[in-house]
Amino acid sequence: MKKYIVLSAMLALTPVVALAVDLEDIMGVFSNLMGVAMPILISLAVIYFVWSLVQYMLKSGEEKDAAKANMIWGIVILFVMVSVWGLVNVLSDTFDLDTNAPTIDWEVS
Repeated sequence: MKKYIVLSAMLALTPVVALAVDLEDIMGVFSNLMGVAMPILISLAVIYFVWSLVQYMLKSGEEKDAAKANMIWGIVILFVMVSVWGLVNVLSDTFDLDTNAPTIDWEVS
């Protein structure tokens, strides 16, 4: 099992080593990805929470308890997503990282 973890880590880091990408470039790409994906994910989490709220109001008994648990999980999911988004922005601003995606010149000279 351990060799599969090492192999997958090596395969994951291959593009980083091959393209000689540094930490600032990786953080910039991650920040751009978060900037695009996070509003969509947060919207989906809010829709999930509202859907659970509607189910809570319409159901009774055991189903009401399940809807209540779903609402709690919806709040937890929103909290975690917003916290990660904030943490990435704080790190990006603290270390004054360039949040623009790096450009790769594919032309071989």
